[in-house]
Amino acid sequence: MSRARKQAALWAARRLDAEDRIDADFETWRSAEPSHAQAFDQLWGASQDPALAEAMRISEQRRASARRTRPLVPLAAGLVACGLAVLAIWPQAQLMTVKPIVLQTAPGQHRVATLPDGTSVTLDGATRLEVRLGTQRRQIELVRGEAFFDVAHDTARPFTVKAPEGSARVLGTAFDLERADGRLELSVRRGRVRLAPSGLIHPTADLTMGQRAFAKEGRLSAVRAFDLHADDWRSGWLETDGVTMARLVERLNRASPTPITIADPALGRQRVAGRFRLDEPQALVRNLALVHGFAVRETPSGLVLSR
Repeated sequence: MSRARKQAALWAARRLDAEDRIDADFETWRSAEPSHAQAFDQLWGASQDPALAEAMRISEQRRASARRTRPLVPLAAGLVACGLAVLAIWPQAQLMTVKPIVLQTAPGQHRVATLPDGTSVTLDGATRLEVRLGTQRRQIELVRGEAFFDVAHDTARPFTVKAPEGSARVLGTAFDLERADGRLELSVRRGRVRLAPSGLIHPTADLTMGQRAFAKEGRLSAVRAFDLHADDWRSGWLETDGVTMARLVERLNRASPTPITIADPALGRQRVAGRFRLDEPQALVRNLALVHGFAVRETPSGLVLSR
């Protein structure tokens, strides 16, 4: 689909929203190029087709009766051929018109925020979230870092956290989601969460309280149990039965105002296990150096770890 058609679909989606009127920005965009007006007129005309409106109304009734939102697979297949796929998934298109709420922290900083829907979010250091709360969907992009979510229950608006590695979708629960070492790791504290790796066709896993799994490179790991009573990053600790030095350092950099880097790739692949205190990252890496036999060098840009 061309850029002009995608933009036209978003403007059409806004016009379909009774609370969002066409404004001067739309007129400026529409008159900027002949292709803009042509694309919008085609999409808008098709959106007013009574048959299409009736099909979408019936589909919406079915979704409401099932109390969950599903993609309009048969309808979307036909609309793609007409270049109207965005209109077929109106909830997602509407969500794209919502201005995101940006939440972020600096290294070593924690932040607790309450979203307008009542969801509580705790951000680890060096974390950034972009929050969009639409009329039919709630979506958060985990740009970087780690966050704990206590989601306000709302069956009419599914709650999804997305990242390049995959996504986690819930209706109401409490869970932790971390982006590190090229993977998206989910730990469920309460309720049920569906973890899906990136890609159009993929398996998914439904995790319940006390279960953990991660998505990486389009694949899912095995689901494993974890101790719900163990301390976690919110209390300043990391307890693990095995993690690479690269991942541990990535985790420490969210707590450390001084950057820590690994100069030796083999050292980055070395696995360590134990209970690590995260609020003193520089002391921790120096202690690990004594145990595992590597060097810690101070430079103007931070600490460098090497053999």
